Amino acid sequence: MKSRIIAVAAISAALIVGFASPASARDCFIASRSDNGNANATHSARWVTVTVQEFASGPDFPPGVDPVCFVEFWLSQGGPEAFTVRSDKVIGEGSSNPNLDNGKGLDHIEEAFGALIGAALAACAE
Repeated sequence: MKSRIIAVAAISAALIVGFASPASARDCFIASRSDNGNANATHSARWVTVTVQEFASGPDFPPGVDPVCFVEFWLSQGGPEAFTVRSDKVIGEGSSNPNLDNGKGLDHIEEAFGALIGAALAACAE
């Protein structure tokens, strides 16, 4: 449970901060992994799935933004319902893997979805 809380907080920070910060542990996801692959990954305590709904109802959600509107906007614009992220370390750090941040391998939430994050926050500001 503790790793899930940490992951929700990290994803919240990644969503809110957007492009401003370097990758932190738990803000990375495998872009090409299937839903089934994500489900299988969570059999390990090192991977957790956090929904956008959990983010929007969590304590780190920005004040002054309607959480229901945020989720509806996010999903209507093609944002994923959830992210399966590593809960214990930065993955890909220091790697020269060509599949980093290319939409096919390891991606950072804020880099892959920064524009949508900003649009959803702006559209749903109260």
